[in-house]
Amino acid sequence: MRQAVVVDAVRTPIAKAHPETGNFRDVRADELSAGLMAALVERTGIDPQLIDDVRWGCVQQQGEQGFDVARIAALMAGLPIETGGVTINRNCASSLQAINDCAMSIAAGCEDVQIAGGIEHMHHIPASKDYNPAPGLFFRHSEAIMNMGLTAEYLAMKYQIPRAAQDEFAARSNQLAAEATNSGAFGREIMPTWGRSAEGRKELITADQGVRGDTTPEVLSKLPPVFNPAGGSVTAGNSSQLSVGASALLIMSEERASELGFKPLARIRSMAVAGVAPEEMGIGPVPAVHKVLQRAGLTLDQIDCIEINEAFAVQVLSVLKLLGISEEKVNTRGGAVAMGHPLGASGARIAVTLLHRMRDSGAKYGLATLCVGQGQGVATVFETV
Repeated sequence: MRQAVVVDAVRTPIAKAHPETGNFRDVRADELSAGLMAALVERTGIDPQLIDDVRWGCVQQQGEQGFDVARIAALMAGLPIETGGVTINRNCASSLQAINDCAMSIAAGCEDVQIAGGIEHMHHIPASKDYNPAPGLFFRHSEAIMNMGLTAEYLAMKYQIPRAAQDEFAARSNQLAAEATNSGAFGREIMPTWGRSAEGRKELITADQGVRGDTTPEVLSKLPPVFNPAGGSVTAGNSSQLSVGASALLIMSEERASELGFKPLARIRSMAVAGVAPEEMGIGPVPAVHKVLQRAGLTLDQIDCIEINEAFAVQVLSVLKLLGISEEKVNTRGGAVAMGHPLGASGARIAVTLLHRMRDSGAKYGLATLCVGQGQGVATVFETV
């Protein structure tokens, strides 16, 4: 069976989804996507004629993100008309699914050289815009399954994750992200992207906008609960931010990479998806991780680097508790609580960060995993070539 490898992995800085101060408030989602695709092609030097397909994650597929934004952005990026484009939606895991779909296509002997990634502009197209669930969905499930904050509160109660632990984890995320920014650890993964400063000046954006490196658990403890004001523990400070950003990876078969003279970052070793009760959607990574490790023939103690998307601090802490993982290997450059969670881009974003962590630390194996709204989990194991 042919193996897929990642040749390069990049992302834009992640901006706040704010109409007045967001770095990308004047940049369209398709423009942001196209710019990153073009930058990836330029940086790798890949002949665009060799790119068979673009697989692009996006959750709210309407407006500037509609009508197959993958194909539209590929055309805007100057890719050949022969290069296809498909937009993928598995909610928060959409772009990790795009990566996995590329690997499956290569293994099946179909398309070879591909771009995987994703986009979400949560300012221009809000997450809940025009959403209209069918009443039949709630015959078996509470309407609360559509409120991710309430599912997070449920995890806090069920798995006994106190407010203090959530605030400590949130502060850790911000402090680690600030350290990674200041040390240049994000230097190889972030592609400087034109936007506007908070004050309105056009400038090249080079860093994630939402990171609060000076925050502490004490500061965070003063914030009120958002989703359960009467006695909850999930706040704006220990939840992921609404964001804007894109991520992209160049993926091809190991044989083609060798023919073209590329030295890949990693091989895609195994992939998995799992379903869980929508009421506790945040626990989705647990069965997905068990499944993906079984397929890879590995155990958790063999994994050197782990990236878990931080939808909420309580969600990550619940997953770590059930899997028996310490924080030592997890999100060592911060996560979505600090950087933000642009839905369709987040799966690829954590993969991008993971692959650069693996390269920098000399790690053999890495694991990327996300929870998914309405109760799913997706996981991917990468192996250094």
